[in-house]
Amino acid sequence: MAQMCNVLIVESDPKTVEIAAPLLKSENCKVSYVKQGLNVVTHLQKNEFNLVLLADSLPDEDGFRVIRRIREKNELKELPVIVMLSKVDDIDRSFEDGATDFLIKPLNPVKVKARLTPYITNVKNKKRFEEESHKKEQIVQQLDEAFMEMEVMSRLDPLTSLLNRRTFLEKITDEQVRSRRNQLKFSLMLINIANCRKYNDRHGYECGDLIIKNVARNISDSIRERDFIARWGGDKFMVLLPETEMEGVNIIREKLNLVFSEERFEFKGMQHKVDLSFSCRVCTGKEELNTILKDIE
Repeated sequence: MAQMCNVLIVESDPKTVEIAAPLLKSENCKVSYVKQGLNVVTHLQKNEFNLVLLADSLPDEDGFRVIRRIREKNELKELPVIVMLSKVDDIDRSFEDGATDFLIKPLNPVKVKARLTPYITNVKNKKRFEEESHKKEQIVQQLDEAFMEMEVMSRLDPLTSLLNRRTFLEKITDEQVRSRRNQLKFSLMLINIANCRKYNDRHGYECGDLIIKNVARNISDSIRERDFIARWGGDKFMVLLPETEMEGVNIIREKLNLVFSEERFEFKGMQHKVDLSFSCRVCTGKEELNTILKDIE
């Protein structure tokens, strides 16, 4: 898309405007006009202009004074202001008051185009650079978001959105370190869906997947906020219970048994009951992880 340069012409003489405006528009510039200088600064502050063509003499105000008022504003100090002079003798004065460049009236179209083209090109190049930079920033942001999403997904089980086995092993290792430091025990609970294969065989894997997702949700809703749950594989789930010994394990197990004794899962109009089996172990931070997992499995 072509980059547009926004130009403000401050001029009361229609002949001057008739020469400058078509040349600017031919360079894909958006041109605005004002005939008086009193409200020029406010106009510039409210709108994003890239270039100003300012007459040295206006009906209500001296053009040089307008330049000085423009330069008093920090946000307008770098704005290119080209003064259209009635007298060559005022060139030095225009620069002293803050003009960026000048044109001599009556305007010569060839000279106007030659004088303005570098400013217009500079504006377009700057806008193009900003647009490309913004696009690159968006691409980088999208890549970062995609990477973060991939990182999250790599740590989760795709069916249940629970932690996967690899991530859960990291949680156990962290808990072992904490257990050694604080001399506290933790527990692991391996939960197996006792009759999941039956549902797969009778009703297909769609039913089995539904059962697994619902069991995962019910276990997650039943454990404490500080506990961790993972899909350990197939129809098995593992729960990490920090700072918990067998008494606490039994409370959670009884809660789960109560939940699933009352829970029914519907699949294609049929109600299904799920039975769970448990294998539990109280652990310390001094034990080998492989030994713990071998015992519980």
